[in-house]
Amino acid sequence: MKQFLVIILVFTFLGSFAQQDEIHIQGQVVDVIKNPVADAHVFNVRNSSKSVSRINGIFDVWVLPGDSIIITHISFIRKVVTVHQLMVNPVVQLEIDTINIRSVNVSASQRSDYEKAMTNIQRIEFDFRPLPDDVYTETERMNALLQTEDEVQRVAASSVSLVRFSPSEEIGKLISKRKKKKEARQFSSSKDTEQDENK
Repeated sequence: MKQFLVIILVFTFLGSFAQQDEIHIQGQVVDVIKNPVADAHVFNVRNSSKSVSRINGIFDVWVLPGDSIIITHISFIRKVVTVHQLMVNPVVQLEIDTINIRSVNVSASQRSDYEKAMTNIQRIEFDFRPLPDDVYTETERMNALLQTEDEVQRVAASSVSLVRFSPSEEIGKLISKRKKKKEARQFSSSKDTEQDENK
């Protein structure tokens, strides 16, 4: 019975060592129209080994039969592939990851400050022209607008503080420092406690 048990243990250990042999596998990363994808990152989840596909899209990696491989690229959607799938079909096809962004108009025209101000005024729908029953002239209304804008800017600038001081915050910091020192003294060495006693 002992010999039978020893034989079973030996075969079990040999079988477990045989399963740990990694195999070298190659594959190719392509896009939807079968163009090779260069610089795709190939990541083995089991042992965190990394590889990058070459200019022709081919990559190689050491794997075990049950491993999963993650293939990523900045322009494509991430794909998870098993080693079995790679052995059946070594070509991995990635789908393009598109992000829709708003269009931006770029023009070479130089606008003066007056034109920019007029555009801003039109956006806020402020009519600076004098009304028939208004006592202000066009210039006075414009000056009033600019003065109001200056006041808003001054208030915004004065609300920014470079030095912030809060007594309760400072007291809280001192208390937390004192607690940390107290906790540190509990775990200090005997040499430190002797020095504290001598003081």
